[in-house]
Amino acid sequence: MTESPTPRRMGRPRWLDVRVLGGVLLLVASIVIGAKIVGASARTSPVWVAAHDLAAGTVLAPEDLVRADVNLGDRGALYLDAASSLAGRLLHRALRSGELIPVSAVGAVGDARIVSVSVAPEHVPPGVQHGSVIDLYLTSGSAGLGDSNVSTRLLQSGVTVQSVAEPASGGLSGATSNEYRIALLLSPAQADALVRALPTGDPMVVLRSDRPDEAGAAATNPTPGASPTAGAPASSVTGG
Repeated sequence: MTESPTPRRMGRPRWLDVRVLGGVLLLVASIVIGAKIVGASARTSPVWVAAHDLAAGTVLAPEDLVRADVNLGDRGALYLDAASSLAGRLLHRALRSGELIPVSAVGAVGDARIVSVSVAPEHVPPGVQHGSVIDLYLTSGSAGLGDSNVSTRLLQSGVTVQSVAEPASGGLSGATSNEYRIALLLSPAQADALVRALPTGDPMVVLRSDRPDEAGAAATNPTPGASPTAGAPASSVTGG
């Protein structure tokens, strides 16, 4: 009688274990990497943004800036963190409204001078305000019936206005003023020349319609030939 063959035990296929393990590892790796990518794309940093168009030469005020949370990726070091205050810092180049403020665009005022010029209301056009770019002229002489001896010359070109104080009256001191007080940032030499020239005539402001990136600041980019001639100091101008 023939004996029945003894069945052989099937071993567990080893290739199946390797593939399953490899697939599980790939799945876990893809989940981890995906989570890191999503997390990095959602990470934002608080930075300063220009609240409106700002001309070069503007001494920044709190109302010039707004805070925004943006994703800068690896470029975060190029822009100013909103944790630092920029008030009182000088803008070296023009910025558009909504533009992030780069580190390279802001610096110290240095040895520049803020000069306050008194201007009659009829010589100040509407719209002159902080951040405006103006030309400053000086008119001298008198105009009579049949005889005109008035001359006008340019004192400063492309100057950025830092502040404007409107005519005021009353107050505790009872002091009155019927003139605008316009603060300008100038280099020391230009400030000195302006103070000496103003007593010889009446200042007149012309508002420029330059785009912010076409205008410069007198303190950071002096205009050749714009300095007035020397004269006696004026009581209507104060240095800051």
